[in-house]
Amino acid sequence: MWRVTSRNRKSIKERGKKLEKSIEKKHEQEPFEFTNKDIVAMIIAAFQILLPILFVGIGLFALITFLFTNFFMK
Repeated sequence: MWRVTSRNRKSIKERGKKLEKSIEKKHEQEPFEFTNKDIVAMIIAAFQILLPILFVGIGLFALITFLFTNFFMK
């Protein structure tokens, strides 16, 4: 329990500042840039998420339209 109350440890803010400095230093040495492969991969990932939702919506719309025209319009 003494490790929890000990004041010898760095605070979270100090660790955060140190981490931010190291990240900034890394990005100055080697800046991050998106390549065409990265952009294509993001587009494919977006389609993998959005297309199933779109297909479910289209299916529900088709089902509701079918039921409405065949049962309620007679």
